[in-house]
Amino acid sequence: MSTTIKDLDYYGRGVAKINNKTVFIKNALSDEEVEIEYTKEKKNFDEAVATSIDKENSHRRKAPCPYYGACGGCNIMHIDYDYQLEFKKEKVKNIIKKLAGLDINLDIEPSNEFNYRNKITLHNNGTLGYKKESSNDVIHIDKCLIAKESINNYLKEIKDFDKEELVIRTNDNNEIISSLTEGYIIEEINDFNFRIDINSFFQVNNYICSKVFNFINENISEVQNALDLYSGVGTLSFIASKKAKRVYSIEVNDSSYKNALENIKLNNITNVVAMHGKVEDKIKEIDAKIDLIITDPPRSGMDAFTIETILKMLPKEIVYMSCEPSTLARDLNLLKDKYEIKSIKAFDMFPNTYHIESLLVLERKN
Repeated sequence: MSTTIKDLDYYGRGVAKINNKTVFIKNALSDEEVEIEYTKEKKNFDEAVATSIDKENSHRRKAPCPYYGACGGCNIMHIDYDYQLEFKKEKVKNIIKKLAGLDINLDIEPSNEFNYRNKITLHNNGTLGYKKESSNDVIHIDKCLIAKESINNYLKEIKDFDKEELVIRTNDNNEIISSLTEGYIIEEINDFNFRIDINSFFQVNNYICSKVFNFINENISEVQNALDLYSGVGTLSFIASKKAKRVYSIEVNDSSYKNALENIKLNNITNVVAMHGKVEDKIKEIDAKIDLIITDPPRSGMDAFTIETILKMLPKEIVYMSCEPSTLARDLNLLKDKYEIKSIKAFDMFPNTYHIESLLVLERKN
C-alpha cells in the first residue's frame, strides 16, 4: 500500500491518515511517499513500516550502522544529524506547549554524533549483542557506532561470557570496567573527579555532561541551602556546592550513594550532606529553609508528594533536568502558578535516538 507522510510523531515515526485512521510508520519521514506494511492494528491507530521509499525527504540518509533497523538501540539514524536536532527541539517545544500551555524559545546543544556513549549493556542468549526492538531476541554486534572506541576495542577481547547481561563502562582516559572485571573508574568532568562503579548512575555522554554543568553554574544564584533530589554519584550536587553554603543530596541507589560519599572526599567538598533513601521519604527529614532545588528524576518524572513538598518549601529557584519531555511538561504544569522559566535549553545527550535531555531553571514568582 502506498501513502504520503504528513508529519513525524515524538518517536520519530512517520504519521499518515489511511481510511480516516492514524497510522504510525517506522522508517518514514515527513513529505515522503512510501510503500508500507502493517505490523499492528489497534482500535484507535495502526502501526506499519515503510518497505520502500518512492519519494525521499532531503534529510534522509543511509544509516551508517549495519545493524540499524534490526538492533533496538538507535531509532532515527536514517535522519541526518542537523535534522535530528531540529526534530528534537520542536518535539520539546510542542510537548511543553501542549501539556503545560507555555510557549518557549529553545536552543539545543549538539553532541558528537558517534562514539559518545561511555556505557553500554549487552545481552546474551547464546550470542552477545543488543536486543531487537520490542523483543527479547538478541542481535549479535561486533561494534557499536555510538559507543566509545575503547568499549568497541574491549568487545574484540571478549571470548567467553556466560551471564545473561554484560555492562561495559569507560571514561575519557579509556579505562574500562565491566561485569567481568567489576572495579571502578574515575571520570573527570570540568573541575570535578567522580568515582563510578559498574552499577552506579552517571550520564552516558561526557561532552554533554560538561555542557550541562556549565549551564547550571551560569544560571543559578548564590544561595544558603540547596537540595539535590535523585542525586546519583553527586554530579549536580557538586555544581550547587559552588553557589550554596550547604547542599543536601538524596539518592536511593546503594552503589550511587556509596560513590557519592567517596566523591565528596575525593573532591575535598565540605558542604554537601549525602542522604540515602527514597526522595519522598528523605525529603521529610530536612528542616532547613531550602533556597534552591535540583531535580533529575527518572523518565516517570516526580511523584505527586515530592511536587507537593516542593510547593510547600517554595525555593527561590528550581533546576529541573529531564530525559522525558512529557513528564517534564506535566510537572511544569503543576509548578507554573508559582514559578516561571528563567532559562531553558535542550541537550542532545543521545544522538541517533529520539531521546532528548531538557534543562530548565525556574524562578519563583513574586
